[in-house]
Amino acid sequence: MKITIVGHVCIDNNVSEHSTYTTAGSPAMFMDKAYKRFPDVVTSIIAPYGVDFLTYTQGINIFPTKPIYDWTLIYENKSQGNIRSQKALNRGYAGPVPLEDKLRKIVSESDVVFFAPLTPDYSIQYISDLMNSTKANSLKILLPQGYCRSFDKNDNVIQRDFIEADSIITLFDVVIVSEKDHGEIRSIAQKWSAKTQVIMTLGDNGSSYMYHGETVTASVEQVNTEDIIDSVGSGDIFSASFGYKYYITKDVKKSLEFANNIARQCLFLSVNNLRFNLPE
Repeated sequence: MKITIVGHVCIDNNVSEHSTYTTAGSPAMFMDKAYKRFPDVVTSIIAPYGVDFLTYTQGINIFPTKPIYDWTLIYENKSQGNIRSQKALNRGYAGPVPLEDKLRKIVSESDVVFFAPLTPDYSIQYISDLMNSTKANSLKILLPQGYCRSFDKNDNVIQRDFIEADSIITLFDVVIVSEKDHGEIRSIAQKWSAKTQVIMTLGDNGSSYMYHGETVTASVEQVNTEDIIDSVGSGDIFSASFGYKYYITKDVKKSLEFANNIARQCLFLSVNNLRFNLPE
């Protein structure tokens, strides 16, 4: 299976429940780490990055193969229980990778294509052109968290309305959101579900699927806060796991349960020591 993640990479300075570290971050990088433990998966990442990110490119398949900027987007994340605060630095280096033939070829050969930006820098036209390069039977998944983020004068991440949603969500088969993406994300997701399939991760309450009035839920065994080693990236690992299982089975319930299981396992480990058992 060929899987491509388009969007951003970043350098994460993380302070989590029982872990403090600096590493390569972003949905693309967390998903790539997870997919390395899946059978028969080849992952490609398409994202802008700078010279300071080169130390993190070993062992990943990233395009372009050389930096296009001097510096890379930085996120500072503090996670304690269900509370997260974030700052975003170097945002002037978050502009999209130019749409070149090589990029289009990677996307056109992919079975699953994720679009996972960390800032709202990708235009509607760019995304539309990109999705036109996908093959007919590919699974296209949007993780729109970057479009729900703006930034104050102190670089803190603050809420933004996804004003481009009506023009973007219908370009994808599935949209995956977190209950933390926006203060009104539940009603927003319900509205979107009239146009495309929407999945919401619900933390201790598992995950939920909505589409044209149909709802499917999948619960998960709760984890005590004191037992969580690192929750950073758990939503991205859920998305990676769901995309993999859903492409194979086309079964929403099984895919939600599969993704819940893997994301839960990863709470007990640092993201730099990621491992899990694949459920049936």
